[in-house]
Amino acid sequence: MSWRWIAVMKVVWMTMALAVLVFNTAVVQAGAEPSYAKWGRLAMKETAQRYHADITDYKHVGRKVEDGGLMSETFRLQLRKGAKEFEVTVRIWFEQQSERVVRIHFSEDDKMNGLPAAMILM
Repeated sequence: MSWRWIAVMKVVWMTMALAVLVFNTAVVQAGAEPSYAKWGRLAMKETAQRYHADITDYKHVGRKVEDGGLMSETFRLQLRKGAKEFEVTVRIWFEQQSERVVRIHFSEDDKMNGLPAAMILM
């Protein structure tokens, strides 16, 4: 074998190894769950129990650092119950260290007329 052939094979081998490494890293990152996923599942579960309606859409609005070591996660859920469609904003407060839920607050907006409905406290 010539030295040129060996050099070309080294480059090909290194390129393939790098491609495998990049692909494996992308797969691991794509499978990672977002930090708010646990709270999103809780928001959907509590909303379904409270409203007995189909959840047709879900959006994470954001996380906020609160006073006293508390965090809050806010979600916007679109619901349908029969012919009625409405949105519910769910805010979950929890202790940052223990992740113990302190409070869950629901507020709903009627999609038909766009007016906020009564706020519901848990």
